[in-house]
Amino acid sequence: MSDNLTQLDSTVSWIFDSSSDDDVVTEVVHARFETEPDAAVITVVETVASVTGQEPLEMPPLFESIDTEALDELVAASEARGKPVKVSFTYQDCLVTVSSRGDVVVERRTTDTPS
Repeated sequence: MSDNLTQLDSTVSWIFDSSSDDDVVTEVVHARFETEPDAAVITVVETVASVTGQEPLEMPPLFESIDTEALDELVAASEARGKPVKVSFTYQDCLVTVSSRGDVVVERRTTDTPS
């Protein structure tokens, strides 16, 4: 794990929510990132890995699901203009929403019943 990745881990905060609707369970995880290069991308991968129980390096690259450079540029440009933006996409069967305010929300819906 790189020093940069380790440093970013310390800035991530987690809030776990879960709800059920019939036989569908939704797990929602909130994470925060600092507005620095690649921080949003790294936080998305780490948060999705946590939700899905995978190792980040064993998952398909995020750039196969979304243009990661464009995501970083949108977050940075929005921060500079003072106009917030949210981007939503799917990755590893999760709905991911990234906000230019430093928020990542990962939602995972399953058909498993809660234990």
